[in-house]
Amino acid sequence: MNSKKNTGKVMTVLGSIDPSEVGNTSTHDHIIIEFEAILNEPLNKSEIKMMDEKISLENLGWVRFNWSSSKDNLKYNDVNLAINELNHYKAAGGKTIVDVTNIGLGRNPEKLKEISNKTGINIVMGAGYYVELAQHKGYAKDGVEFLYETIINDINLGVGQTNIKSGIIGEVGCSWPWTNNEKLSMEASVLAHKSSGLPLLIHPGRNQFAPLEIIKYIDDLGADLKNVVLGHIDRTIFDFEILNETAETGVFLNLDLWGHDSPFYPLAPETYMPGDHERIKMVEFLIDQGFEDTILLAHDICTKHRLKKFGGHGFDHLLTRVVPWMKNRKIEDKIINKMMIQNPQKMLTIK
Repeated sequence: MNSKKNTGKVMTVLGSIDPSEVGNTSTHDHIIIEFEAILNEPLNKSEIKMMDEKISLENLGWVRFNWSSSKDNLKYNDVNLAINELNHYKAAGGKTIVDVTNIGLGRNPEKLKEISNKTGINIVMGAGYYVELAQHKGYAKDGVEFLYETIINDINLGVGQTNIKSGIIGEVGCSWPWTNNEKLSMEASVLAHKSSGLPLLIHPGRNQFAPLEIIKYIDDLGADLKNVVLGHIDRTIFDFEILNETAETGVFLNLDLWGHDSPFYPLAPETYMPGDHERIKMVEFLIDQGFEDTILLAHDICTKHRLKKFGGHGFDHLLTRVVPWMKNRKIEDKIINKMMIQNPQKMLTIK
């Protein structure tokens, strides 16, 4: 079975839908996840004992700063919790979420299907491999062909023993520096992207030139750059000249960390995490430069402390707070609709 039969459709965990059904979309999130691969010690070594504490009001401030050092913070996979969280998104006008929880991040298609059924939210599920750090040893030993077969089976047949199909290839993980196995994973992902017509969504390493390096690599492999999403632009590129050069390649630019206002970035302490006000400035710059047709927006919620139940902003943050803020800053409704609806529709439609 070839996914090309779904050309012109969007593949969700409940099956294919017409692009007109996509609506307001968050283009990079994690409805359930197991993210323990990134666990690291807190900056203050005297606080190591806090790594084992459950999240509470008493330690929430610590967790918000040390979000990758709390074991409890790095895993959530309860269906009822997810349903409650997505119901807030639905009430705000949200219709679709791209869940790029793929191999290495605890992907669970059956749970995603149940959550979609019970909320009415379209869920587009990821395929492919996250960064090497999150994979089992030797995952790439059988080479590109094996990795490709795994990805294409998730697209054409369904993940594992299910018939629940992936609708996007990603988030394909790249570290900095890029590892050889991650390059094999990327090559396999590009092959699947070319043979399936599905979009390719990439997690770049934390270096301003990483996106451009990856774009050149996949362009040489024959990827359709207009069907490629470069994720985490807002935590990766800080120089607007580099941002402009990246945008000129024609890829979709995912500013996907809205609401993650943690200035200290434990996964790359030499850099920082921008605030939403800086993301707004990036959006305004890209619009001024004529790139409004390639901007995508999301939250990349991947830790408990960003869920409403644990004191976070939740999946409705873009719709209930950021969009009104954009309107207040005179960003036109037609451009907001492009970023939230039309660009995701275009990106998710199988080519």
